[in-house]
Amino acid sequence: MTKQSVHDLAQAWIDSHRLSPSEANGGQLISAWDALDALVRDQPEAAWPIIRQLWMLAQSDRMLALIAAGPVEDLLCLHGPDFIGRIEQLASQDAVVRKMLGAVWGQSRMADDVWRRLKAAAGPSF
Repeated sequence: MTKQSVHDLAQAWIDSHRLSPSEANGGQLISAWDALDALVRDQPEAAWPIIRQLWMLAQSDRMLALIAAGPVEDLLCLHGPDFIGRIEQLASQDAVVRKMLGAVWGQSRMADDVWRRLKAAAGPSF
């Protein structure tokens, strides 16, 4: 994916959560949610730059919580051992990442080691 397509998909994902259904232009924004969900499941390396773009674009605690409880949690549940080190590194350098990680509340299907490392890297729950 190009930088522009990563940005566009991330922005459409955010818009799908920020706007009301009448403002959201229906299918196009829902497709952004579906597209990222499919990438997280089937092509996590392609999903990773989009997820990183999401928290860079996030403007509110609500949006950070949606990112944490959505694509970040799903990525860690499905592919945690491959991504937890990257997330730990970013959290050590970026207060927004630490804050966002504080909104991952449930271990769900996440491996015990990944969950422990996530909670150690995360800021306080909000």
